[in-house]
Amino acid sequence: MTEPKKSNTKSTVVKFSLLAVITLLLLIPLEMVKGLIREREYTLADVKREIADSYAGNQTVFAPRLMSTVVVKSAANPSETTMQSNTCMSYEVNYDADIDTKNLHRSLYDVTVYNSSVKITGKIAPDANSINAVKNEIHLDISDFKGLADIPQLRFGDKTYTFEKSQIKDDVYLGATVNFPEGTKEGDLIDYEITMGLKGTEVLLFETYAHTTTLHMKSQYPHPSFQGGFLPENRDVNEDGFEADWKVLWMNVNNHDNNLGVKFIEPANPYQQATRSAKYGILIIILVFVAGLFVEFLTKREISSLQYAIIGLSLILFYSLLLSFSELVVFGYAYLIAAVMTTAALILYFKAILRNKAAYMLGLFTAAVYGVNYILLQMETYALLVGSLILFILLCVVMYLTADLNNRKAEAV
Repeated sequence: MTEPKKSNTKSTVVKFSLLAVITLLLLIPLEMVKGLIREREYTLADVKREIADSYAGNQTVFAPRLMSTVVVKSAANPSETTMQSNTCMSYEVNYDADIDTKNLHRSLYDVTVYNSSVKITGKIAPDANSINAVKNEIHLDISDFKGLADIPQLRFGDKTYTFEKSQIKDDVYLGATVNFPEGTKEGDLIDYEITMGLKGTEVLLFETYAHTTTLHMKSQYPHPSFQGGFLPENRDVNEDGFEADWKVLWMNVNNHDNNLGVKFIEPANPYQQATRSAKYGILIIILVFVAGLFVEFLTKREISSLQYAIIGLSLILFYSLLLSFSELVVFGYAYLIAAVMTTAALILYFKAILRNKAAYMLGLFTAAVYGVNYILLQMETYALLVGSLILFILLCVVMYLTADLNNRKAEAV
């Protein structure tokens, strides 16, 4: 009676050791699948760059500035003069952006681009240098001039001007030479208004370089990600689009992020979802292996180490199927298709190995694991908590079912 017990114990230890080695070896193909997902992400990033190069890139609209060319006399020789620049920031700037988005399709990838109608109003208070300057210009900067849909128009005071593209050394900007309204004194507030059509890719930001900055944005896009150093004070986001308002004072602004705006994100990025799913890959393999061992003990039918390795590889192939289908259909459907295909193949394999109804139990357990994994993917805040509780419950079930395992073996011997 003693020798069979030792033999059974030795066999169990060997089996667990082999499964541990197989599980560790399966990390290699799992990492290869993760690498494939990252490669597809990089390809998407390259497509975005290509579209941005030909359409227009991420856009940042900078607050208008009053740039003055001032004649300065030399302190040593008053007859000598030099030209210097003097900058007056906007006292107040108000942005209003109405944005239309669309997807540009290239190969398997979709990239969100936009067309926007931008109106900028505000006030500038010229200082003494500006009043006595030989030339005054309103400067307007944007990130990518390719995105200009038309020539921006400026109303300054009671006159209308047209911007022209200018360059000082490496600084390229839009400039309009302006005249102050008659009788303007230092510190007087002069109204301005700028209108332009602007297009870009994914991101639209506005600078807060003014004593007071307000921003109003609206779009039909239902999944905005608000960007910059400040969140909107008011927002309304629904399936028909969004509308948001910001207000920022100069004293609120730090040196880290002085912009406000939005990023038009894809809410269910298939590569992010596939990456998150693959992170649970080794856990799913372990759970299925443990379930397989338990079925072995119940049915007294052995699943060989080679068969466990094939089961593990099929569980990893699931992520390749998921990635492939998610590029063609909605992620939820892709997950369902990949899970059904993998589970169906495993049920047939379990049936061929075990020749017992327990094969269906093992297959249903695999399907349940995929179902729980999908639920965790849909959760963000409580994913770790729910996942830990599920693992704890499964562990308790395994502990309960295996608590009397030694007695069963003894009775069998």
